[in-house]
Amino acid sequence: MEWTYRLFPNRYPAVCEDATTALPDNQGLAFQLANGRHEVLVESAEHFATADEYSVDHWVRILEIWQRRLRALYQVQQIRYVHIFRNQGYRGGATLVHPHQQIVALPVIPKAIALRLEKLRPDGVHEQCEHCRWIESEVRAGERLLAHGDDFVALACFAPHFPYEWQILARNHVRFDELERDRLVGLAEVLLRGLKSLRRACNGPDFNLILFSTPPDERFAAPNWAIDVLPRISTQAGFEWGTGVHIVSTPPEEAAAALRSHWA
Repeated sequence: MEWTYRLFPNRYPAVCEDATTALPDNQGLAFQLANGRHEVLVESAEHFATADEYSVDHWVRILEIWQRRLRALYQVQQIRYVHIFRNQGYRGGATLVHPHQQIVALPVIPKAIALRLEKLRPDGVHEQCEHCRWIESEVRAGERLLAHGDDFVALACFAPHFPYEWQILARNHVRFDELERDRLVGLAEVLLRGLKSLRRACNGPDFNLILFSTPPDERFAAPNWAIDVLPRISTQAGFEWGTGVHIVSTPPEEAAAALRSHWA
């Protein structure tokens, strides 16, 4: 039987519907069962396919699957956050060669996500949230800018975890599952160009690709989304693990210039 995409439960789930393992809450003061869903999205029937070789239409269909899973999983009782990510290569944590992604529906909002949501909350002083002010500042400066339009911008990260880390950030307050198809097409084009640029600039590094999207029941933060691409070029060691501060060998401005030189 011919197929292009497949979606099924992970054989080794981090969370499951009948969990007996507990997770700490956001404050680390209480514990709850790790109830949730852990799915695998096989993104191509081609065993050695790579993300930067897909067509724009292929990526659009993957993005549409993300949207459908976000809508469906947030209907499940107790689900607080749905995390979608792609591990590429050994250093990126991929344990299988065949191209795939993972979708994990969690019963808690992780601390890293809570910090992002905090930047989307009005502070009572500025008309814009911190996220929107940051994007305007980056567009004006232009040093780390890779691409921009009315709906989103692509940037080399100002404070990256790894050299050449870059991201796509929404310019409008909307959840990812609410994006219309024409916007998904534009997003797929930028994502594909960025992945091709990364391969050319860094000789095809392993990487992680991560979707952030505001949960639909978030009452205080404005709806938003982002896609982060983390090339696993360097190694995190004792300093990074111990302090949470990341040392990178390539300034983001230099990384942006290199990525732009390969942008097509």
